[in-house]
Parts: sequence; C-alpha cells; structure tokens
Amino acid sequence: MCGETHWSAARETSRQSSKLDEEGVEVAVCRHGFLLKGLNMYRGEIFAYPMFLQKSLQSAKFLAMDVTCRYVPYMNKVSEALTHLKPLQEMRHCLSVMHAKAHNTKCEILWSARNQEGVGTTLGEEVEQINSYLSRCALTTKYMAKSVRIDMLTVHAMGWNQRKEDGLHIALSSRFKKTVEKTCEVF
Repeated sequence: MCGETHWSAARETSRQSSKLDEEGVEVAVCRHGFLLKGLNMYRGEIFAYPMFLQKSLQSAKFLAMDVTCRYVPYMNKVSEALTHLKPLQEMRHCLSVMHAKAHNTKCEILWSARNQEGVGTTLGEEVEQINSYLSRCALTTKYMAKSVRIDMLTVHAMGWNQRKEDGLHIALSSRFKKTVEKTCEVF
C-alpha cells in the first residue's frame, strides 16, 4: 500500500508457490535501454529477484524500479542481517518518472527520478519497453518446448541489444541536442 494504491507488483515473499515452471522474466536494463541481465521468475514478483540483479550490477550508481519505496526498507533490513549484502546500500534508488505519479506525494517527492541529483533526464521506463518487446516475442514462442523457448527469448534479447547498439549514436546525439536546448532556455 502506498497512498491510495495497492501494489501487487512485488512483495517480500510469495503467497504460494507456483504450479507453473516459471511465471515470467525479470530484467535489468541500463539507462540507454540495453538489456544487461535477466532471470526467470519461479515465485512471482518477490524482492529476492531485484536484489539478485542489484547484487550482480553493483557498479551502477542508481536503481530505478516501480516499488522502490517498498524495496529499499526490505533491502536495508536484509543487508543488515546478511553483511555480505551491505554494499547494496551504497546504490541510490529512485522511482521511474511514470511510476512515481502513482505513489503518494511523500513517496513521489522522496523517490522520483526527477528529484534525484545525478539521474539527469532518465525516465526509468526502459524496462517497460523491453518487457513489452519480449512479451510480444514470448507470444510467438508460447507453444514451443521450454528449452527452445528460452533460446528464442535469448535470441530476441540479443537482437534488441543489437538494434540499441546500432542506433545508439542517433539516440545519444538527440539527447545531447535536447540537453543543450534546455540549457540555453535556462540561461
């Protein structure tokens, strides 16, 4: 619960174990939209999955996610008990710009990416773009054997990254141009 909103997205533990082999995919994405790491979810959306991804990407400075206000207290509690996870507390957390609007005002002010120094103009919605793309790909692999399905999703993920790499020069120059224009407007 955050304000008037009930979140079903993530929780500390799953209410029940899944009768399915897997329930979805959790991914970590950089601010440029490259898929860095992914994992199969077997217990629904629980905090252990983003914690695993955060631990494997400790060199990052920020972590944007849609339930930051609930994840950070959990992560702090767990890292106090498991001292090898203490470095996770050094990473700064923020809510993606769109998801911040769904949280209560206090949450939005505290965690919104727009209010975090150093985040820049990152929207934090890059994961949503990849989830949308991969869900369309998953529909085409729905009736394939599990091992073939995983291989096909991997191929699609690699294709996503290749397209991102091919268009990176255009995306970065466009962002630079917008930043220069905004800077000139201020001065």
